Amino acid sequence: MGRIQDYVTGVAQSADLVLAASYADCALRAWSKKDGALVLEMKTPNDKAARTVAVQGNLAAVGTVAGLFLIDLATASVLHALQGHTGHVWSVIFDGNEIISGSYDVRVWDKMSGRETLRIDAGAEVYGVAAHENLLVAGLRDKTVRVFDRASGGPRHVLTEATGTVNAVAIDAQRMVSGSNDKKVRVYAVPSFQLVRVLEGHTNWVRSVALEGDRIVSGSCDNTVRLWDARSGDALHVLQGHSN
Repeated sequence: MGRIQDYVTGVAQSADLVLAASYADCALRAWSKKDGALVLEMKTPNDKAARTVAVQGNLAAVGTVAGLFLIDLATASVLHALQGHTGHVWSVIFDGNEIISGSYDVRVWDKMSGRETLRIDAGAEVYGVAAHENLLVAGLRDKTVRVFDRASGGPRHVLTEATGTVNAVAIDAQRMVSGSNDKKVRVYAVPSFQLVRVLEGHTNWVRSVALEGDRIVSGSCDNTVRLWDARSGDALHVLQGHSN
């Protein structure tokens, strides 16, 4: 297979590895963070385009345009085909002993058995999922962010401030962050989910967000990654170098 042949649709990192899912070559790759060596290269189990990837230790969850799979990175073997989604799996995360995925609905799976434990009808295509303690958050194609009870799947909040598709969400104990096709990053207080501030600077769709401590990171179709101070909303850095 060699080098990546098409655009990268998802990245994830563990303590030791960096993973990338790529689209037209239907591939999952992993590199060592120690020396940058390529340590795994495999086709998706259904030979379909990869959309998203998450990692936890030696486990990877890979979402494709037609399926979701749990893979043992040490052996490049498929542990479970997580069956239930009927369309593209746009987003996936590990949350403790469970896997959470977004497609035309949100589904929660037991990591050990591969059994589905919860299904939530989100009302629209789910492009991003995030979880913290008893909260599950989804960013939707219908321009909303929806917050659900983690245990029951019951609705908690519907956030309607975005004026474009919400592609990505992230959450911790203090904040929830969303990125939208309206080129903006929004920061909400947790657990009230009141809008705290809007981060502006991207000139195209915001496709990914991450949150760690007092830092927010956003990736956009304007070819930049931006780093923000979560407390003040100040733009700290614009990372340039990507050509797409």
